[in-house]
Order: sequence, then C-alpha cells, then structure tokens
Amino acid sequence: MTSDRDYFLLPTELFTIEGRSRAGHETWFRIRELNVALDSGRCPDVLVPVPHVFVTHAHLDHALGIPFYAGQRRLSRVGGGRVYVPAEAADDFRQLMEIHERLEGTDYDVEIVGVEAGERVVLGRTLAARGHRATHRVAARAYEILQRRHHLKPEYVGLAGSELARLRQEGVSIMDEVEVPLLFYTGDTDRGILEECEALFRAELLMIECSFLAEGHQRHAAQYRHIHIDDLADFAEKFENRIIVLTHFSRRYTNDEIVGELRRRCPAVLRDRIRLSLPEPWQKL
Repeated sequence: MTSDRDYFLLPTELFTIEGRSRAGHETWFRIRELNVALDSGRCPDVLVPVPHVFVTHAHLDHALGIPFYAGQRRLSRVGGGRVYVPAEAADDFRQLMEIHERLEGTDYDVEIVGVEAGERVVLGRTLAARGHRATHRVAARAYEILQRRHHLKPEYVGLAGSELARLRQEGVSIMDEVEVPLLFYTGDTDRGILEECEALFRAELLMIECSFLAEGHQRHAAQYRHIHIDDLADFAEKFENRIIVLTHFSRRYTNDEIVGELRRRCPAVLRDRIRLSLPEPWQKL
C-alpha cells in the first residue's frame, strides 16, 4: 500500500522534482523551476497554482485530479490554467469537465488543450513543449520541454567583447538561436517508445516509467503495455541524458526490493545517472 510516505522531493543539478508515483495508485510531479505539472494524480494542493498541467493519458491514477484542479482554482480565484491532454481524448475530457460544472453549479476557467504527436505549444518567452506518441493501452502522450537559448556563432568565438559590441552595432547577427531539450517525460508506455522516439534519449533530464523489475515480470510489462528494466537495458548505450529518473514502480515491490532489483539488473553505463522517484534513502543506486 502507498501512503504519504511515498511523497518524495528529488533535488537534481537541473531541477527539483516533487511528487508521488506508484502504478495504479497515483502519479503526479511538479517541476518547481519550470512551474509545470506532469500528470495530476488526485491533485494535491501544490498543483493548484501551477498554470500548465501535462496529462499523459486518461487512466485515473494519472488524471483523476483534473476536475479538482479546476474547482480549486475557481475557489482560490486563480484565473486561467491549461490542462494538456492527448488530442484523441480531448473532447471526452471536455465533456467530463462539463458534467462536473453541472454537478457543482459553477463554471471552470481551465482550458483543456488537445496535443497531437509532434505538436509544439508555447509556454512562455523561452519555454515550449512538444508532444510525442507514447505506446500504451489508451491514447497517450509523452511530453518534451524545450528551452530557447542563444549561442555565439562559431566564427565569432574568441573575439573581444568590444569587437562583438561593434558587430552588433553594425547590425551583424552574431548569435544562433537553438532549442535545448530540457526534460522528457514519458508517462505510461511500453518499450515501443524506446524503439520509435529518438528525442527521449537526448533530453538533459529524462523521466521514464519502469513499472516492472523482477525476473519473470517481463510478461506483465508486455501484457499491460509498461516498461521492464530489461527494456531499458536493451537500449542502454543510446541514453545521452545527464539524469534519468525512473517512475511508476509496481506496488508489488517494496522500496527496498526496487533498489535491490535495480542494483542487480541496471546496466553499469546507466547506474550513476539513475534516480528513483521514491523518498530518501531510496533515490540512488
């Protein structure tokens, strides 16, 4: 069984992640520095002020909290708020919200935004998100968070600051604009996303589900369209990510069993980069 003890705060050199994630029970994350939520779970209070909520799919352990999020923002007089969902499920989510509005006798100010695979949405001056197809039992979207940065063009590297200033004054473009993949969040998926989506291997921080761990549980992963640690091992050499956060562990494992199985089965090339979406002292191998 899960409880408040499953809440975790995971500081990394890139972002601070907080949340709770156990398969079939509840999954939600807040990325503090980006002010975004990844899935809603049952919607804890800390998600209510967050303006952008990315919901990967309609299973209740990931999406139950959407009406509560909308209702709490209404009660708190917080305007707006966007909930991003797979485009295939967007109309059903909107109808669900209409039902809750009738039941509550109120109007919500939250917008349901359907996201297609490959679609890019702007989050702010320098941030955007891109949807990717996740391979699960229902329509599902993985999300990539991108940051726009400016880099000095190679031909101007090494020039003095005064010379760069002179070039700018003359109207010379000395900077290249690039989008850096900060974060990739898979949500629920199976190994198909590893076979189809190159973007997940390049993000600075990858949050990827790893529901099953033990020998003999590979068939459960295939049956329920989830990832087994052996699936990650098959692609171990492709991961370029600085940090890889494993999420969504099955409730059949205790925290000690999760760490023990991963220590036995995790490829050495990944071990130092792995973090676990668990409370301390179970966050590292």
